[in-house]
Amino acid sequence: MKTTLLIFISYFMCACSTMNFVNGPTLGDTVKREQWHHLAAASLIELSQPFNASYYCDNKQWEKLSVQLTPPNVFATSAFAPISFVYNPWTIEYECRDSIDE
Repeated sequence: MKTTLLIFISYFMCACSTMNFVNGPTLGDTVKREQWHHLAAASLIELSQPFNASYYCDNKQWEKLSVQLTPPNVFATSAFAPISFVYNPWTIEYECRDSIDE
């Protein structure tokens, strides 16, 4: 029992991660949105379509993309605890702005 508890505690403490991608200067007048990206088999198989910034930003420019493994994502993954690498969602947070090239 102690070993199982220790495994779950260590799993939750080391599971968060963030990758940020920035496109040009930060202007501040952006629209921020968020969605989950679904993966499986230890993140080797994409269940969602690849993220298309042009589509989700309605043909505006993307300013910042953050790909995060957040606590709700970890809890969703742990729902499959006996086979914990079956489902691995990530959160994509993206900001869109009007084009600065015009």
